[in-house]
Amino acid sequence: MDVTNFSSQPHWRHCYRNICTDNFVERKHSFPSPFTTSFKTHSRTKKITMSSEVVFNLEYLTRLEESARTLESTPQQRSEMMFKAQREVDAYLEQLSLDHPTGWVIPPKETQGQDKLVQPGQYQVQSGPNQVQSGPDRAQSGPDRVQSGPDQVQSGRGPHETEPLPIQENGVSIDEVLRDFSRIGNEMEREGHPGHMAYVPGNSTAPAAIGDFLAASFNPYSLNVASCRRAVKMQQMIVQWVGRLFGYPSACAGNLTSGGTVATMVAMTTARDHKVPRSKDYSRSVLYLSELTHDGVAKCLSTLGMREAVVRKVPVDDKYRMDVNILRKFIENDVQNNLLPFLVVATTGTTDVGSVDPVPAIRAVATQYNMWLHVDACYGGFFVLCNSAKHLFEGVETADSIAVDPHKGLYAPFGTGLVLVRNGTLLRNSNTRQHGNYMQDQLTNPEDWNPEDLTFEQSAHFRAPRVLLPLQLYGVATFRDALQEKLELAKYLYLRLKGQAHIQVVEPVLSTVLFRIPGVSDNTNRALLREITTDGRFFITTTTVKGVLYLRVIIFCYRTHRQDVDVFINKVKDAVVKMELPEVEFCHAG
Repeated sequence: MDVTNFSSQPHWRHCYRNICTDNFVERKHSFPSPFTTSFKTHSRTKKITMSSEVVFNLEYLTRLEESARTLESTPQQRSEMMFKAQREVDAYLEQLSLDHPTGWVIPPKETQGQDKLVQPGQYQVQSGPNQVQSGPDRAQSGPDRVQSGPDQVQSGRGPHETEPLPIQENGVSIDEVLRDFSRIGNEMEREGHPGHMAYVPGNSTAPAAIGDFLAASFNPYSLNVASCRRAVKMQQMIVQWVGRLFGYPSACAGNLTSGGTVATMVAMTTARDHKVPRSKDYSRSVLYLSELTHDGVAKCLSTLGMREAVVRKVPVDDKYRMDVNILRKFIENDVQNNLLPFLVVATTGTTDVGSVDPVPAIRAVATQYNMWLHVDACYGGFFVLCNSAKHLFEGVETADSIAVDPHKGLYAPFGTGLVLVRNGTLLRNSNTRQHGNYMQDQLTNPEDWNPEDLTFEQSAHFRAPRVLLPLQLYGVATFRDALQEKLELAKYLYLRLKGQAHIQVVEPVLSTVLFRIPGVSDNTNRALLREITTDGRFFITTTTVKGVLYLRVIIFCYRTHRQDVDVFINKVKDAVVKMELPEVEFCHAG
């Protein structure tokens, strides 16, 4: 009998039916195939011996196929979904010019002192029948609009926070799904907001979002040349371009990762395998950081199985750079105590201050003691594009590895890091995949450098389009100008605050500015923070550096421009006046 055409024969349709009673399946007819199975029902187990039967039900398969085909959307369905999704995105982006970066509502009027770069009413947005305005009677953007103060936002939960639409047996309409998802805009820190000047805000461009859409739609396995050579080439092109930015040779290798911590972990794994090949030495291995190194670096030790390794935090100098003299003393002392210095991490753009460690001097120490030098460039790295900042990256080309975040300096969506290893062979030796038998027929070429052999990740998201499409569409010059603008705005903020009474301000290296009221308690400076942020126009935080509490501003969002900084400066001035501090001379530092 022709099994491929048995559906056309009526007697087969009637024969292969299951009669289900109490989870027990009585089978009328079967195909021959010996096996035994059992079913447990309530308190008893029913054993079914099927020495010569495999059951098939054509009608059941047909019903399954009809349901499964729901996943195969038509062009019209895709267009409708994309149109409705884009409408939600547009509504959210319009609100970025109206609302606080954490969802607080901005007062209807803003002034900027003598410059008057923003006039009342400038922030009005009209979006058709559902008009949204910045006046006192402006419509709320949804039933669960969050209108919360600093205390509520900083606690991480707004007063109207809702639970997501639950996962259910049967689906719902796209309108209901999008309506539920769009609530996220009211219950999040809006890091793309021009007034978000806390942490290191993430940003995303429209071409990056389109890149993610294309990556998810085509969905190639992008970690192996045999699966999709072009996808691999796209990733390798990004890696090599970034390598050239830092002066790496063509023999370098790297990969796109889920972020800076994973990029650092891949680099540290390579360092461990090269410098500490025996696990019995992990407990005497030493990692050297500065007191301002990002906390994610030390965290990697646990994941790498080196929890017992020693971590030395080197103090910073008066310019917030790793003190190389103290680093050397730490290493000399550890060597005398039979410890094994294996890795030192320099930072080009500390998260707290934006300071840059002296990489050439650290390289010299690392070479002397046969240590691996890793550079954390996650925040500051892409400022290397700017001519005014290139000198800050002197010596980075000699580092053994670098971690940098495209989801910071290239405005890609969160989840986009990049690791580079100067000697690509070392990276490959630490990560080469040994394929299982199920892939034994796949054609491979030993000369191919597959991304899956350069990271521990497999089946990773195709991240290249979210980075590549914006670069191709806008060109590198646009990103260079955007980053240079942030450097200039940081200098502008510094100079304006430097001339204000009662304010001590630290000269910026990159785009981070620290300031405070000197000679008062930390509580007074926290009160200044509350006064600046109370109306919800800006989101900044504090940090403590060398035991001193500062208000910290980072200018990094590509939507932040001079008019936003002017508004901020005006708020600082007004906040200081309201605090009624005694008259003092101008005070600044840095």
